Amino acid sequence: MGQGYWKALVLKIAIVNNCLPFASGGAEYLAESLRHKLIEHGHEAIVMKIPFQWHPSARIIESMLACQLMRVPNADRVIALKFPAYYIPHPNKRLWLLHQFRQAYDLWGTPYQDIPDSDEGRKIRDVIHQSDNALFGALPQIYTNSHVVSERLKKFNSFDSKVLYPPLEHQDEFFCASYGDTIFYPSRISGGKRQLLVVQSMKYVTSGVKLILAGLPESTADLADIEKAIEKDSLQDRVHVMPRFISQEEKVSLFSTALACAYTPYDEDSYGYVTLESYHARKPVITCSDSGGTLLTVKHGSTGCVVSPDPRAIAESINMLAADKTAAKRMGEAGWENLTTLDITWNRVIRCLTE
Repeated sequence: MGQGYWKALVLKIAIVNNCLPFASGGAEYLAESLRHKLIEHGHEAIVMKIPFQWHPSARIIESMLACQLMRVPNADRVIALKFPAYYIPHPNKRLWLLHQFRQAYDLWGTPYQDIPDSDEGRKIRDVIHQSDNALFGALPQIYTNSHVVSERLKKFNSFDSKVLYPPLEHQDEFFCASYGDTIFYPSRISGGKRQLLVVQSMKYVTSGVKLILAGLPESTADLADIEKAIEKDSLQDRVHVMPRFISQEEKVSLFSTALACAYTPYDEDSYGYVTLESYHARKPVITCSDSGGTLLTVKHGSTGCVVSPDPRAIAESINMLAADKTAAKRMGEAGWENLTTLDITWNRVIRCLTE
C-alpha cells in the first residue's frame, strides 16, 4: 500500500521487545516512550515484552525459535527493537534496531563475549548470524538508533540502514539549578557501563567533588566490585551509591545541581539517554575514547571531556571542571545546542516507523 494510505490510517501497532523480568534500562524506556508518542499521534499502541534467557547459551537458540513461532494477531504494524524479539513474524514489520546480540558479533573475542568459545558456542554464533541475515534480507528498510549500530550492521552483515535517533520523552523536565560539587552517573550498574572506572578515579580527584552512582545492579557481583573499590581506597565519604531504580523526579533533581555527568560505557551502541538528559540539564559529559556512540554528542573541550579509559585521565577531567565551572557551564550549554543539529525529534521517528 502507498505511503499516503498508511499516513491516513489509525494503526494498531505492537512494539515488540525482549526483556529480563524485573530489570529495566534504556531499551525499556525507549519502548514505553515510543508507545506514548504513537498514541499522542493518534495510533493505538502496546508494548509486547518477550522474556529472553541467555544463560546457559543453549537457551539463546530456544528463545530465537520461540519468537519465530509467535504471531501477533489484530495488529496492523509491528515495530521490532531487539534480538530475539525482532524474529516475530508479521507482514507489516518495521525494524528499529537498537542492537543485535553483540556477544555473537563485535564482543566475540573480548571479555564481554559471554558465549563459550567452544564447538557448541561457535555453532550458536553461526546460527545467530544466519538467522539475522535471513531476517534482514527480507526487510525493505532497516532503521537503527545510531551510526554505531549501522556501521556494525554493515560490517558484520553487509546490510545498509538509516539512522533514526531516539529522543527523550520528557526532555523539558530537565533544568540547571547550579553547577555544584557532584559528578552524577545514572545507569544500570554493570561491567559494560564501567562505573568502576569512575569510582577508581575518585582517589585521584583533588577537589571536593563527590560521585553519585544511581541504578539497579545487573548482578550482585557488579555491585560487589563497586563496594570493594570504595572500601579499598577509603572512598566512603566521596562516593555515594544508590543501587536501585530512581524516579524521574530524583534524576531531574540530581542532574540539576551536578557539576557534570559521567558516562563511560564500553563501546556503547548509541549516545545513550544519559547524555541527552545531561545536555538538557545543561551539564557537560565525561566519557571515554572507546565508549562508542557517546562520541556523536560528546566532543572533547566543546561539549564535555573525552578521555582514555583510565582512572587518572577521568580524574584529570573532573579536576579541570571543578576548577573552572565557567567552562563546565559553557560545555553543557554547547551540548544542548548541538542536539538541535541532529534532528532528534519524535515527529521524525513516528513518520519513519508508520509510513
